Amino acid sequence: MNEAELLGRDPQLRTLHQLLGRLPDAGGALVLQGGPGVGKSALLRAVAERARAAGQLLLEVTGGADDTPFNGLRALLRPVLGTAESLPAGQGEILRAAFAAGSGPLPETSRVALAAFNLITARAAEQPTVLIADNARELDGPTRDVLAFMARRASDNPIVVLGALRGGRTLPGVPVLDVPVLDEPSARRLLARHADALPPAVRERILGEALGNPLALVELPAAWSPAGPPGSWAHLPVNATLATAFAAGLGELSDLTRDALLVAAVDRAGEVSEILAAASVLAGRTVAVDALDSAVAASLLRLDRTTLRFLHPVIRFAVLAAETPARRQAADAALAQVLTEHPDRRTWHRAQSVNGPDDEIADQLAAAHASLLRRDGALAAVWALERSAQLTTDSVTRGHRLLGAAEHAHGAGRVRLAHSLIDTAERQELNGADRVKAGWLREISDAEPQPGPAQGQPPDLTELSAGDPDLALDLLLSAALHVHRTGDDPALRAAVDRTAERLPATNDPRHLAALALTEPVRHGRTVADGLPSKETAWCLTDSDGFRLHGTAAHEIGDPVRAVDLFGRAAPTLRRQGQLGLLAETLLAEATGQLLLGDWPRATQLTEEARQIVAETRQPAMVAALAGTDAVAAALRGQAVRAEELADMVAAWQRADLAPTLRLARGLARLGEGRYAAAYEELGPLLDRPHESLRRQGFAAVLPFAVAADRAGNQADAVRVLASAEEAARVTPAPLLHVQLPCARAVLAPDSAAEELYLAALEQDLSRWPLVKARTEHAYGQWLRRRRQAARSRTMLLSARAAFELVGASDWAGQGMTPGAGDPLPSAADLLSPQERQIALLAAEGLSNREIAERLYLSHRTVAAHLYRAFPKLGITSRGELAPLLTTLE
Repeated sequence: MNEAELLGRDPQLRTLHQLLGRLPDAGGALVLQGGPGVGKSALLRAVAERARAAGQLLLEVTGGADDTPFNGLRALLRPVLGTAESLPAGQGEILRAAFAAGSGPLPETSRVALAAFNLITARAAEQPTVLIADNARELDGPTRDVLAFMARRASDNPIVVLGALRGGRTLPGVPVLDVPVLDEPSARRLLARHADALPPAVRERILGEALGNPLALVELPAAWSPAGPPGSWAHLPVNATLATAFAAGLGELSDLTRDALLVAAVDRAGEVSEILAAASVLAGRTVAVDALDSAVAASLLRLDRTTLRFLHPVIRFAVLAAETPARRQAADAALAQVLTEHPDRRTWHRAQSVNGPDDEIADQLAAAHASLLRRDGALAAVWALERSAQLTTDSVTRGHRLLGAAEHAHGAGRVRLAHSLIDTAERQELNGADRVKAGWLREISDAEPQPGPAQGQPPDLTELSAGDPDLALDLLLSAALHVHRTGDDPALRAAVDRTAERLPATNDPRHLAALALTEPVRHGRTVADGLPSKETAWCLTDSDGFRLHGTAAHEIGDPVRAVDLFGRAAPTLRRQGQLGLLAETLLAEATGQLLLGDWPRATQLTEEARQIVAETRQPAMVAALAGTDAVAAALRGQAVRAEELADMVAAWQRADLAPTLRLARGLARLGEGRYAAAYEELGPLLDRPHESLRRQGFAAVLPFAVAADRAGNQADAVRVLASAEEAARVTPAPLLHVQLPCARAVLAPDSAAEELYLAALEQDLSRWPLVKARTEHAYGQWLRRRRQAARSRTMLLSARAAFELVGASDWAGQGMTPGAGDPLPSAADLLSPQERQIALLAAEGLSNREIAERLYLSHRTVAAHLYRAFPKLGITSRGELAPLLTTLE
């Protein structure tokens, strides 16, 4: 095989090249170790091609079914056996006796090994030699022993010995080279070579089930039948190549063991007691746990106390493919019979055991999907609704259930599966509500949103819901998400808002989220009053409640409550496998944490979201992630990085991300000192009617005021901020209210500014360290411009410490006024040498008495020095010294 065709194998190829590169001066040996199908043979073929090209002698053998002693060695040595007569002391006779099967007693393995090694070394003296033993596990035992003998002695000779064994097996004393499964990018590239003609949902399914195994990535597409499986839960078809590689020992198992394996394959839960009970029903006699021992020995499954797991999904598929449909249905029926304490799972297996429509089971399965979601995750809910739809006779109901499955697939981050289910649903006789919902569901999961209706009247959501309050709330939320995503259809926005207002007053999270997504200023107070408090949040029982309440708080500009609610939703979303909704939740929480100044936590959240997006390939989330990263970079003062990310976001042309794009660019330009450019970028977020302001505009209030002050646009900025002032009289949004006092001070005339700065700093800013730092920074610079050096130094040093504490080190360095040459004041300028020494010890956690003993002072003297030092540093307690430690040093 051409090495260029091997994907993701550069580390292994480098190791093998280094080993071959030792020839002819020296040799060596390696055993390639890995599971079935990982590509050990492909690597050995690449080595063989390289050896031939280099003019080296190549001796090869592949393990097979013949386990006659020394049969593999004879096949390996066949090209050089003609020179056996030259071996000393009758060693040629020893080899002939070893290879003469059935003609007499076999010579000792050690003597055969020595003769074979001498034969190889004699030949290698003339031509460097490479020995390759593929599938060495299937070679006869004596041959493996001889190979190990030669491998241990190869390094001092121009000989390279290479073998391939499945994981967990080795040649004694021979170094091992692990061959792992492919990483995700390499797996995608390999799959693209072999599955380009398959539907996207099928390719994603194969990618997920192959788990990076190269053979599975190549052969599962080849085995795919055009008709496809009956549902997204069904097993993928396997061919003989896969069955041989992954489940070669399946045909040798007893009937009872195969019954147990079949039940395990249709069950998925893996509870040994349930599997054995159902296998006993299937077999008509008791199946004990020892029936599984032979399957464990055949490397088909792993048994851990009370659970059973197949070693690879392909093994499960091979077990299912080896049985008839009737046998698979009988296994499901047997499980349904024993799962008396799990009615929802019982219903699922009953549904799998029947042929043709069955509305009774379909209704039961549809009703069970919520509990299956809680117990087994989002995909179980998808499968339940999809199978329920297949069993349903009514086309309208069938379409409704398929859309429910699509919604859960979207929540799980399975975008292509969601679109496939929507396609199937739209071929049914959908009612008006479901047809509208199908379009909106497709739109919110697309990478590039389509604009809202360009002509005609928007749909009447009240009429579509037909008096069903629950359906009305679902439609309302879907419509609000559509409005939020596209942002360019005022008629639909007004229709959604009218519907929301006509619905009875309720704290249902769908209602509050819809209000916040459509008109966050006008409904800000209503939403805030409806959100659960810390004392009442415990009564929420599902992740949707926390997530949607968090969304409502996020959109009205209350990041404190939003991060708390999102943080409560995330664990359940993880447990249920709702990775699509989890990624959205993590990014929204990260945005809140950025504004609140907890940047380490924001980084953790965005990194987890990044991994999920890479795993689930959610195109709609890529731009949202880049937008969050752009704001984070801008807040940190990393202007170049922020601009690069903002350009990436702009390329998506997402209406809902346009405000985030402006905020990131404005903050980046402010950080660079390009105040006029920052003012122009941030202005449109605020220069609009107060009822159309959004949370990005709230976040821009203080940066906009600072940019205006530095650019000399104070008067115009006061005019622009009048809209924010009007919004503050309508909505309680903390993100807006906490910044306005400082913005007023920044833009105020000198006669009023100081009083306003002090009022801004008197707010409770314990959850807003970034706002506090910016306020102190602005106030310190205002004091410096008025030549109040001592007070300005104290304020600026406190601001720098706060910036550094949250990670905005680049902002921390902005301590100079335009045209001034003085650097940002340091602790050395503010503290006496003894005050600095005492402060350092206090920052380390020493008490006054401990400091006094170390410095030979009285503890009262220490207390007096700290009493004088604290005001100079702009702090009020010992606990605030630690963040200043590096500054003091």
